[in-house]
Amino acid sequence: MRYIVIGNIGSDAGYWVWDGTGFHHVGGWGVDRLQEVSAALNIIREASRLQTPGLADAAAKVVSDFLTKELQGQLGSGTATVILA
Repeated sequence: MRYIVIGNIGSDAGYWVWDGTGFHHVGGWGVDRLQEVSAALNIIREASRLQTPGLADAAAKVVSDFLTKELQGQLGSGTATVILA
């Protein structure tokens, strides 16, 4: 299990990975893409608070498709938990 920690976005647009042995910095995602991923994760978080039947699912579906492609492109396959700090 890997934990991906996305924090303040700096000039290298990096993130941190916890892989059981320690934190390792990974840079070079691209500032614009990482900001987009952070915004999409925030949308998922906010959608989870919606109570209207089907509304949260509809909002999350569109964003989830984008996140899946973006995260798999950056992180590869395997299981990871993303933490937006």
